[in-house]
Amino acid sequence: MYFSRSRVIRRARWRLLGAFAASYLFESGAVWLYLNRAEGHWHIYAAVAAHLLSGLSFILFTSPKPRAVPGMAFYYPRIAALFTIFMPLIGLAGISMTLFTSRILMRSQGLAEEYKEKAYEGGGIDVDLPTDITEFLYDEVDVHPIADILAGDDMEMKRGAVNLLRRIGSAEAVNLLRKSLSDESAEVRFYAHTALTRLEEDYAEAVDKARFRAERYDSAQAHAELASVYRNYARSGLPEVNMQERSMVLACEHWRKAVEKDEGNKDYLMRLAESCVESREFTEALHIYRGMIVDPELELESRLGICRVFFDMGNFIALFQEVEQLRARPELKAQDPFKKLIYNFWLENKTADEEVLTENFDEVGHEFG
Repeated sequence: MYFSRSRVIRRARWRLLGAFAASYLFESGAVWLYLNRAEGHWHIYAAVAAHLLSGLSFILFTSPKPRAVPGMAFYYPRIAALFTIFMPLIGLAGISMTLFTSRILMRSQGLAEEYKEKAYEGGGIDVDLPTDITEFLYDEVDVHPIADILAGDDMEMKRGAVNLLRRIGSAEAVNLLRKSLSDESAEVRFYAHTALTRLEEDYAEAVDKARFRAERYDSAQAHAELASVYRNYARSGLPEVNMQERSMVLACEHWRKAVEKDEGNKDYLMRLAESCVESREFTEALHIYRGMIVDPELELESRLGICRVFFDMGNFIALFQEVEQLRARPELKAQDPFKKLIYNFWLENKTADEEVLTENFDEVGHEFG
């Protein structure tokens, strides 16, 4: 499963720590042999051999190929080996301080990152800022300016854009990052690869934490949190198709557990229905939506969910009949402007003349009904 990547990362970290421990051990031995050298030359040879082993420890303890974690598992150890061999004692101490403090001291820079930080400054004006970074992307920045930046030649702007996309983490952002992997600039390709790797690490860590809480507390809230993480990962654009489907199945599984433990929570039930649609478990989704129609607060969302189910199924006859029932109902209210927009679409728009639709739906209905 995809969260096994976290084990790969931990294994790479332990190997790197083991390489540093062995390197310090050999380097200390080399210093001791040199300081306690006798009249013979064998102490000098032994000290040189210990020093070389100090550098080679980074090669012996780590991965021979840059695979899932290229920086920590391949490039960092090779750089540390060069510093250790060619700069005795000082190189080992210097590379240790550099590598182990870089994650604390380094900050993302770039004009896009600076713009993002300034966008959240109040400036003395009381403004309701979006809490979801994806909403911020759509409402304020959108992906088109970022795509234009990535298509340009300004390296600082492109670096900042990649950092911003990593923080956004939406499917559109991941798509742009994947396109950046084929950028003509090696630096942009490196930043995009690092951003995608860190996104995978973030999701793996979130899954591990949520799964731990679900196993430990076995509460409705814990299972709902884990289901949300699985669903967000599946919709992020990061996993391949088979892992995306697996993640949605796991999301449905934990939404069911959350509903079982908190049967009165309607939000959990509606989120289960949405996950069932996305995992193509249409029968269960229809059953949930039809059961929630009687609730006035959820009638609009339920009817829209039924329309989505029939559309995704390809059952256009049932979809046409459901839309007709929707038009016959009194106007339904919705606080969510997105759902209101979809509701108005089904009420007001027609893709073709109804007679033509009816004739075509008769043929399609035999296939999908």
